[in-house]
Amino acid sequence: MNRHEAIAQAYRALGNEATFYDGMITCSTLPGKAVCKLVWNMDTHKNNRYLELALSGIPANFSGSLLEVPVGTGILTMPIYQQLPQAKITCLDYSAAMMQKAQARAQAMGLSMSPFCKVMWANCL
Repeated sequence: MNRHEAIAQAYRALGNEATFYDGMITCSTLPGKAVCKLVWNMDTHKNNRYLELALSGIPANFSGSLLEVPVGTGILTMPIYQQLPQAKITCLDYSAAMMQKAQARAQAMGLSMSPFCKVMWANCL
């Protein structure tokens, strides 16, 4: 299974936890598709291509430190992080609710992440 297939499979596995935010970001639910079309003028194909390009800068064998701000619910990046076992990843978000969802998602996916922090830069880094 290649990286793209692994990520797609992880997204499908997370489908039961979909929220409006996740549906909007991934253009995968009816309300999400409406937001994608009305706000960003993107259909599902354009949105998928955009996300693929946006995340393509993370090399498949990345093993350094990575800071994700904002992490949101982790819907876009957690499947990629599964493919980066040597990376030290720190996730930040201003929203405590988003951080809780991201933490739960990471835990459910078996990821051992650096501590998650609500944005208070000096306390996290």
